[in-house]
Amino acid sequence: MTLAPAPILIVDDDPRAIRLLAQMLKDEGYRFLAARNGTEAFQRAVEHRPAAILMDLMMPGLDGHATARLMAGDPRLAEIPILFLTGSSALPDKLDAFRAGAVDYVVKPFSAPELAARLRVHVRRGLQAGPAGHAAAGVPAPATTAPVPPQPPTPPTTAAEAPATQRGLRLVTKAQALMREHLADPFDLTALAHAVGTNPRRLTDLFRAHTGLAVFEYLRAERFAEGCRLLLHTDLTIAQVAARTGFATQAAFTYSFRQRSGMTPSAYRASGGLALPEGMQDPICTSDD
Repeated sequence: MTLAPAPILIVDDDPRAIRLLAQMLKDEGYRFLAARNGTEAFQRAVEHRPAAILMDLMMPGLDGHATARLMAGDPRLAEIPILFLTGSSALPDKLDAFRAGAVDYVVKPFSAPELAARLRVHVRRGLQAGPAGHAAAGVPAPATTAPVPPQPPTPPTTAAEAPATQRGLRLVTKAQALMREHLADPFDLTALAHAVGTNPRRLTDLFRAHTGLAVFEYLRAERFAEGCRLLLHTDLTIAQVAARTGFATQAAFTYSFRQRSGMTPSAYRASGGLALPEGMQDPICTSDD
C-alpha cells in the first residue's frame, strides 16, 4: 500500500495568502499545513516533516531568511526543500535566500501552473532520491543543489582593470542606494550622476556593465518591488502607496502596476500577491482601483 505523501507547509503572516496558495495547488493532490510566522513554521516542520515548504520572505519576528537558516541548522529539517515566495526581485534578496538554504525563489505575482510545476520538481526529486523507505513515506531525502539565479554580465577583471572595476561597482552601488532612498521623489539621470560623482553617460555604461539594466529600468523594478511590499505588508491606501513609489497619481500607479503584473494593486493586495487562475475568485477582493 502506498502511503500518503508528506504535507506541504505554507508559511505566511497573511492568512489570505495561505488560503489562496492552497486553492491554487488543490488539484495537485497535496495535503497542507499552515504557519503564520517563523517560530510556528519551525515547530510544524519538526512535528510533521513536510515534503516541501512554501515560505514568504517578509514576516514579522523571524523573517524568511532567518527561518530558513534555523531549519538548515537542524539535522531533522536540513534536507526539506524551501521555496521562497516574495515580491522582491532584487538580486541581493535572491542571493541571501539561496545562502540561507532555499532551493527556489519565486517572484510574485506568479501563476498557479508555474508554482505547481516548480513545487512538483522539488517534491519529486526529494521522493526519488535517497532510501526507498523514505520515498515511500514521503519523507524528503537530501535536496539537490540549489539553482543559482541568473547573474548580471561580468565586467572585465584583469589585473590592470580591477581597480577601475571596483570603483565603478562602488558608484553603481551608491546610485542604487540613492534611488531606493528617494523612490517618492526620484532623481533625474543628470542629478543622480552628479550625486555619485560622475556623468550621465558613464553612469549609464557602468550600470549596464554591472547589472545588465539601464538606470531607469532598475528604478522601475525597485518602484514595483517597493509597491508590492507596501501593498502586502502595510495598511497604506493605494494612493499613499502610489505617492511613496514616486507616482503623481493613483491612476498612473495602477496603470504601471497592471502593465507589469497583470493585476490591479487592490487585486494584488487582496490575493496576497498571487496570480489566481481564471475563474478563481477571492471573496475578499471586492474593491476597484
